[in-house]
Amino acid sequence: MTVAAGVSLGRLLLALDRTVAQLVTAPAGLDAVVSSAALLDVDDVRLGLGRAARGADVFLFVGVPDEELLTWLCGLDTREPVAVFCKSPSAQVVARAEVTRTAVVAVDPHARWERIYHLVMRVLEADPGGVAGESMRTGTTGDLFDLAAEVARRTRGLVSIEDERSHVLAYSRAGDEADELRRLSILGREGPPEMMAWLRDWGVMDVLRRSSEVVRVAEHTDLGVRARRAVAIRVSGSAVGEFVGVIWLQRGGVDFADDTDEVLTGAAAVAARVISRGRARGNDHAETVRRLLGARGDIVDAEYLGAQLGLATDASVAVVGLAATSGAPHSLGGAAELSAVTLHASAFSPLSVTATLGSRIYVVLPEVTAQATVTWARAVLGAAERQFGARLRAVVAGPDTGLGSVPRLRGQADRVLDAAEREGELIDDVATVEESQTGVLLGEIVAHLAANPELVDSRVVELVETDELTGSEFTLSLRTYLDHFGDVRAAAAALHVHPNTLRYRVRRLQALTGMDLDDPATRLVVALSLRAVRG
Repeated sequence: MTVAAGVSLGRLLLALDRTVAQLVTAPAGLDAVVSSAALLDVDDVRLGLGRAARGADVFLFVGVPDEELLTWLCGLDTREPVAVFCKSPSAQVVARAEVTRTAVVAVDPHARWERIYHLVMRVLEADPGGVAGESMRTGTTGDLFDLAAEVARRTRGLVSIEDERSHVLAYSRAGDEADELRRLSILGREGPPEMMAWLRDWGVMDVLRRSSEVVRVAEHTDLGVRARRAVAIRVSGSAVGEFVGVIWLQRGGVDFADDTDEVLTGAAAVAARVISRGRARGNDHAETVRRLLGARGDIVDAEYLGAQLGLATDASVAVVGLAATSGAPHSLGGAAELSAVTLHASAFSPLSVTATLGSRIYVVLPEVTAQATVTWARAVLGAAERQFGARLRAVVAGPDTGLGSVPRLRGQADRVLDAAEREGELIDDVATVEESQTGVLLGEIVAHLAANPELVDSRVVELVETDELTGSEFTLSLRTYLDHFGDVRAAAAALHVHPNTLRYRVRRLQALTGMDLDDPATRLVVALSLRAVRG
């Protein structure tokens, strides 16, 4: 996540409107500039991860009880945040926030936090030079929130702009005129089931997806749903244009203006340019992060890339590499997983940036400690398993000083992840580079042996072939025996056989192969060879 240009707290609250949030107190006023946001859940607060995110200007507290939030506010030991967002803040929380001159914003209890976070970030990332009225007249691109406000002013309706998945991107102020369908859509909840079924049956979305005409939806007083108009947002890419969203216009307290259809058509064209620009900026951002990680193989211009990402060139940074564990049915790299990791990273370190390379996700975390990063990584792995059923591994490299160290740190993380694919049992699911030396070196030795079969002990190869032909278990027994340093009872317990059975197998395989397992050099060569041939 990069630092946005910033807006005043008052401008942020105006954009969000009472539909989403209401100001409870603002002891320092509404002119304070907000340029970054972090989302903290109860684990972040209890594990102390929120301390690393205290550079953020606003915090959104997800499921954090009042007593935990109060403790967090009392423990502020650096700059106070501009505001905290929470649901139903207590009088004690408000009183403590006033002492620290921190604004408190109450979020609608029905709101989905991920939707609120994205709405906040959209306001913060808006083009500070964009003026909606100018956009409508000249076709220049501005901010979707400003565009929604301008369309609402000119049509006398209530505007919401959604993407192709019906996620709200921006909306105009509504006051008390918003119906339940609009309110719940903005809060991230589905509208009344009867109305949603009616929209599907009538084919409203089907019409919007295949047409550029303004669609009219009649009022349904029995459902409490007011009349609407809608128009598709399309960007170039085909004869009709790629469908990327919808501008919805709900009727307010008065009739729509006479030129409403023309205004909606023009607004759709402007919205298409804003969305296209946002996509290009997102692609540029991802490419910039990949260049910082050294993925392009060229020399990293830390000063230039830092300026692009809003990171200080001399900042202390850590790199975390995330990958699916060996044999896991789930792989990383999808948009959902990347978005989830980005949200967690922004809560931990507001200046963090993320990117995917192949099936791995990398997070660059400025100004964090190794211990706090390990704790954070464990929380991410737990969340990934809960959300996606994914078993992941995380490797923490660093921290080190300067953005120029990022490619080297990423290389260290990759080295551990590569080794874990072969010697996973020797590397923890969350590990630092320093803790993984044994597993990395062993993995690279074994990989070298596997790539050069002539270096593998031929007696081990013969033993594997014997097992395949006869169904015996000499190879497994030998590996377990060596892994337990010749302790027959411990090895037999791991194999679930009687110690005498294991003793017989060890004597038998020594007779078959001629191995002298009392010789330390033989044990070392055989153990390495067993790892190289196990496949």
